[in-house]
Amino acid sequence: MVRDVPSSGGDSPRPDSEHREQGGYDITDEYDMPAEVDATFRTLRRVAFGYFALFVVVVAAVPGLTLALDWWSQGRLVGGMSPSFVMAAFGLYVFFFALAVAAATLANAVEDRMLGGPEREHPEQRGDAP
Repeated sequence: MVRDVPSSGGDSPRPDSEHREQGGYDITDEYDMPAEVDATFRTLRRVAFGYFALFVVVVAAVPGLTLALDWWSQGRLVGGMSPSFVMAAFGLYVFFFALAVAAATLANAVEDRMLGGPEREHPEQRGDAP
């Protein structure tokens, strides 16, 4: 039996033995083992808890500094705004954006490193070494 699967060399069909499907999945695709998925989940959960803890500390620091330091709420900066107001109005949004970018970048890096794709070969293993 011959299937019509486009190849890089034109539209010639491939024999079924080269492109066999089992259970609806193409056997040439790569799949992650359950242990790999579980390890990735546990790692990403630790990352999420770490970033959540940082988030809570910074958000709680704004009212905490207001209670602990008089100048935090009574001092004046540009336009008569207190440092507490500047932090709540602008600083926290910058922090939230930076935290989101950092968390997303780290989570994507962890997932890319731990899951999916063919094994990455070092140049020495391929014979491309100088």
